[in-house]
Amino acid sequence: ELTLSHGVCKESCSAFALISFIFCGLHGDWTGSSRTGELALLLLERLQAREYESNVRNFVSTAQSWTDPMRLTIKKKLTSYEIGMQTGAIGDAMYSAGVYCYFLFFCGAELPILEKDCRRFIKQMSEYKQILEKYRVTVLLQTALNLMGKSNNPLELTGEAMIQSQFIEECPKQMKCGFYILSSWLAYLFGEYELASSAVSSRMEVEKNTNKKIEWCGMTLFYDCLIYLAVEKRDQKRFASDISGKTKMCGFYPRALMKKLVDYAPLNNQHRLLLIEAEVASLEGEHDIAIEKYDSAIAAAEVIGFLHEQAIGNERAGDFFLAHGSIKRATRYYGHAIDLYRRWGAQAKVDHLCKQVPI
Repeated sequence: ELTLSHGVCKESCSAFALISFIFCGLHGDWTGSSRTGELALLLLERLQAREYESNVRNFVSTAQSWTDPMRLTIKKKLTSYEIGMQTGAIGDAMYSAGVYCYFLFFCGAELPILEKDCRRFIKQMSEYKQILEKYRVTVLLQTALNLMGKSNNPLELTGEAMIQSQFIEECPKQMKCGFYILSSWLAYLFGEYELASSAVSSRMEVEKNTNKKIEWCGMTLFYDCLIYLAVEKRDQKRFASDISGKTKMCGFYPRALMKKLVDYAPLNNQHRLLLIEAEVASLEGEHDIAIEKYDSAIAAAEVIGFLHEQAIGNERAGDFFLAHGSIKRATRYYGHAIDLYRRWGAQAKVDHLCKQVPI
């Protein structure tokens, strides 16, 4: 408003960048977000507002992460971190470092690499007293350690990095949503679907008192859908859906929103929509469609190098064939899943799957 009334100044760059961030999201205006983000970057360059560069690139890259390839966001966040450290914008630098770590995780980066980066940035966050960002990255580090088999219980975020009960008690409200999201993902990966569903419900209770949900470029929605469908598989009598999107999940229409994500960022989301469609087809007894969708989802995840989601696709396909008595085909998919989880560095998941499946 001040810019519109009195003209542009260096601070206008940050204002437009913040608007770009506010506009983005599943229920947001991606077109408007893109335009205001471009304007913020244009003003940043024209006004030579170096002191605001990390802040502007932070907000704009976060908004653009909804539509850009995820690996590009990793590079942008690292750049924003480096600029912030150079210019003394420590808060912006640490925020960028935290998001950088999360996007490494989202893209299926090898977990030992993620662990190393998380430890490096947590040390810096402690030195600069960036407590919120330290909380955020700590829970991600413990998630990685659980997957790697470096905790006593992979379902509980307790270990070297944190103690779950203490974290829930001490962490700020906005950090609890992220905690419940990662907890639900762990429970899903280790086949504890009711526990995963409970974590989703706990997150939604916390979200009632927050200004902005943690959507993580559709990642939250994707895993919410997988968890919902996994629970429904255990009680098919409650399943009443058609593929057009009439099934309500967590208060909104999941397939419609997933299709929206695919329209804006197909490279990031095509394989996710295909996997959800495969799971729906499996539930509806459309076996041929399910097989086609599983294979398409696996192939699409392989193209972009998302090891973890390629592994999940193979595991779900293995479950499908095992349920239909095709042990030989199930074994092939489970074998691929185990190899992919091992390449990802998720030794705890490798051990879990080896114990659970007949290979």
